[in-house]
Amino acid sequence: MTKALEAYLAQVGSGLRGLTGRRRISLLRELEAHLLDEAEARGVATESAMSAMISEKEHPSLLAEELAAGEGRDANHRGGTALAAGMIIGLATGGHLWIEGWHWYMCLTFALAQGLAVGSGYFWVRRHWVRLNPWARTAVAVLITSLLSIPLGFTTHHGFRPTRLMYGAFTGFLLERHSQERPLWQTLLEPVVFTALMFFLEAGVLGRVRFQWWKVPLELSFNATILLSVMIALRFKRLLAERRVLTPQEQG
Repeated sequence: MTKALEAYLAQVGSGLRGLTGRRRISLLRELEAHLLDEAEARGVATESAMSAMISEKEHPSLLAEELAAGEGRDANHRGGTALAAGMIIGLATGGHLWIEGWHWYMCLTFALAQGLAVGSGYFWVRRHWVRLNPWARTAVAVLITSLLSIPLGFTTHHGFRPTRLMYGAFTGFLLERHSQERPLWQTLLEPVVFTALMFFLEAGVLGRVRFQWWKVPLELSFNATILLSVMIALRFKRLLAERRVLTPQEQG
């Protein structure tokens, strides 16, 4: 975190003294996560660039007043944006499985687990690790979404399947890595590498399935669907998260 951002958050925090310490920390973390995401999206990499971006924002005292006054509304907004973004991921993956011919109840179960537990869960708790460096954030995101994806392990007719958790981990990896712009070659390579990894684990290590070439396009298309849904969900969440008090002053 840069000195300009730290000073801005401190000034906002001083205007939130009427709230409990826990609520003040929660609001500041949300604000920090929002500003860091915007800085990454805009390619802000220097102290002067961050200072220029911060200067566009609402005055700290006015922003603190807005945050304190709209505390309940903000909590509903956070939950709503996390839910909506997660639903995009769930609908995309569940719909893909339905097209493949899965039973509707299995598609629905997978969609709920992938969309609500993994997707919405990630968006709800991400502000707690946003201060970490990019690689540390990615590692934490993979760990958290792996845990959140435990319900995915039960989306099978044959008991718990631990490799299902890999889809949650892959989703968390994509969500964190694509929180900022990625080179096109990396984006195209990600589902290919993950598809190879899944076949290596399922067929080579565990021997749970037999490798067949005709299955590769199905698995690859499903993993590409996860990637596309993640990119859409991130974009959609950014649009929903735009708040008047966080826009440039001349647009407020």
